Amino acid sequence: MNKFVLVVEFDVKPECLDEFNRLIDINAHASVANEAGCYQFDVVRGMEDPNKILLYEVYASEEAFKVHMGWAHTQTFLAAAKPLITRQAATRWLRSVAPVVKAG
Repeated sequence: MNKFVLVVEFDVKPECLDEFNRLIDINAHASVANEAGCYQFDVVRGMEDPNKILLYEVYASEEAFKVHMGWAHTQTFLAAAKPLITRQAATRWLRSVAPVVKAG
């Protein structure tokens, strides 16, 4: 059941939020649609501060994540997002409990 999870936090410049959201939307959808090893790519924003963006990405393994980093859509996002943010921090996790997601 253990799956590799990456959690990334971004502080986005307020004037760049729309562009950042456009770019991460493309990257998230392309990751799940095109990468067999990418199971989930959630993008959430802070309720108190909408310029704080958190990514919750689930991969089959750490190797699948390494493959993700080489895809063109990932490289395009990373290059384009760099000037839009003031901070980025990532942590790596292993998912051990994952109930089925309810539709709704």
